[in-house]
Amino acid sequence: MTDFVSSSHKCELAIPAGSLQCALYAFKGGADAVYLGMKSFSARKGAVNFSFEDVRKLKAYCASNGKKFYITLNTIVNDREMKEVIPILRQLEYIQPDGIIVQDLGIAKVMRKYFPSLPLHGSTQLAVHTINGVKELQNLGFSRVVLSRELSFDEIKEIREACPDVELKIFIHGALCYGFSGLCMASQCITGRSANRGACAQICRTWFSCKETDSDSWLFSMKDLCLGDLVKRYVEIGIDSMKVEGRMKGPDYAYWTARYYSLLLEGKEERDQEVQWAKEAMQVSFSRETTTGFFPTGKAGSTGSQNMVSSADPGHRGIQVGKIDKVLASKAIIRFTKPVAVRDGLKVVSGSQSASFSLSHIDGGKSFISEGETATINFPTSEFERKPGFGTPVYCISRHNLNMALLNENIPLFKRPVDITVEIKASSLSFNGFECQMEVQEAKNPSDLTSIFTKVLEASDKSYFTLGKLTVNNKSGIEHPFLPMSVLKQARRDFYDKLDNEFTETLDAMIPAIATNLPAAMANNDLPSRKELGLWGTIVEIGNERYLPLSPLMFNENQEMEKLDAHLKDNPNLIVGLNNIAQLLWAKRHPEASFFADVFLYTENSEAYSSLKSELPNLIGSYELDEDTPFNFVGDFKPPLFISRVCMRHHGLGLSCKDCSRNNTYHLEQNGHKYIASCKDCITVVQSCYSPVK
Repeated sequence: MTDFVSSSHKCELAIPAGSLQCALYAFKGGADAVYLGMKSFSARKGAVNFSFEDVRKLKAYCASNGKKFYITLNTIVNDREMKEVIPILRQLEYIQPDGIIVQDLGIAKVMRKYFPSLPLHGSTQLAVHTINGVKELQNLGFSRVVLSRELSFDEIKEIREACPDVELKIFIHGALCYGFSGLCMASQCITGRSANRGACAQICRTWFSCKETDSDSWLFSMKDLCLGDLVKRYVEIGIDSMKVEGRMKGPDYAYWTARYYSLLLEGKEERDQEVQWAKEAMQVSFSRETTTGFFPTGKAGSTGSQNMVSSADPGHRGIQVGKIDKVLASKAIIRFTKPVAVRDGLKVVSGSQSASFSLSHIDGGKSFISEGETATINFPTSEFERKPGFGTPVYCISRHNLNMALLNENIPLFKRPVDITVEIKASSLSFNGFECQMEVQEAKNPSDLTSIFTKVLEASDKSYFTLGKLTVNNKSGIEHPFLPMSVLKQARRDFYDKLDNEFTETLDAMIPAIATNLPAAMANNDLPSRKELGLWGTIVEIGNERYLPLSPLMFNENQEMEKLDAHLKDNPNLIVGLNNIAQLLWAKRHPEASFFADVFLYTENSEAYSSLKSELPNLIGSYELDEDTPFNFVGDFKPPLFISRVCMRHHGLGLSCKDCSRNNTYHLEQNGHKYIASCKDCITVVQSCYSPVK
């Protein structure tokens, strides 16, 4: 055992599971936990996701194998949809997952009030990136917070030290979004598909043109995060859980990411042969170009920081296995640095062009190419306008021998244990008060009543329930009563039928308070048009009132709060717009001021607004994003497409940080639509030209 293992606390490794197969393979690879979505209200609608029966199987598996699982209900819902969430919460209350990952504050409020046994975990969609954000979620009953991907090691360490009594979860591997999770409106604005409702169209993986540089590229396509051995640093500072992104990916990805990171967390070194093999298999299953993200400084636009955008190609690259010597009419001569075989998938990226193909032919009739060997293979020359030149990298994106066989999903369904008290009387038998008539007689051959009832009640057939703790009270006056087995079995069937009927009826039962609330839109009648307020950071005077919408990003939290205190002192009647959960903690210190919930605090349903109002009595209204209707964002106001800590100038356009003014504007175009990108102090905000630009 290494010093790392012996001196560190246990940190959970959580792997994404888009299906039951993915979950089983994640556990086989060494995962401690998986996280998954149900068929509705999951931020990954495109994944297979889990039925109620699948989750019951997973619960049974986890209970038998000492594993954990978390359910994601991490989308924004409106009042109509809130009614549809209730049956799902009732199902989850029955199953009792290890946590429910939530973005919507309305869902969180309903869970606290009506489903208190379900642990609340804050989704990364809440954009929590400061100490105050974590503490406010604690105030709202959250026991675990998934921090934003955009934080450096030092920033996470600072949050950990300031918030020792709440569980923290961080991302360590997988796709990075260009915009802050929960703040990205690009998909909704351009396609009408909302990322906050699980339907992201991945606009950041598409092509944009820049007028100032006269260039076309994938300006916002982030490389994949891969922290590797750096995860041990997070264990040392007491992070509770590390998660891998990728619920849209398959069982092979789930297995190999679990295998790679579990080996590292066991104390093995990156250079270890077993670790290297797991890493290569993981990258072949799916990997873009990789980066350690914000780990070093958090300032992704700072001088000397690694480039985090893959502007030449947004797709899967796997691992490099060689370089081109020469391209022929339909073949290529390639120097291989790693072994490949017929039926492996290869890819070549040359400038802005790329082609993927199956290795189907090796000259000389060979089926395998060794490391260090030069070989002539089939090549899709016609797919390139210009032939790839000497030294162009060749990547392996699939291995014929890494295909995963289906694991057995014939897992017994979880049954909720019920403590049962059996009461025997002279003429009746009851289970938890559910009574059936029977004449009790003296047994000719005395037997143990507890053993009899245990055997009978454990056999609950297809019921949702089974025996938990058993208590037998014999009040019949007969020391050794005789109980006919046929009567016992019928009583058991009737009892479990009663429990099942009660359970299924509760799934459809509406909570009255949810059904009768007024629409959330009623909350913003007294506020001006959102378009009149501009973006954020500037005091706007409208009529006799002065408004100040706050930025949703506040990395220098203490400095920003001091500035806001000064603003309120100089403007006693200032009405402040809150755009991040962290700002609630500051606002509660100012009962003399008035506040409104701005667009990024999301009050899409009445319960969300009610939750904020109970925390902040001086909340005077909110702006609602009607995401059911494309482009209908609080009237004609269009929020930014992207709000990012990744400087587009440096990472997307590849321009040097040297002599940068730290305040640059670029004009972009895509499919005839024009956008403006503002890069200020390494923060990038991209807006439609139809939006107000500050």
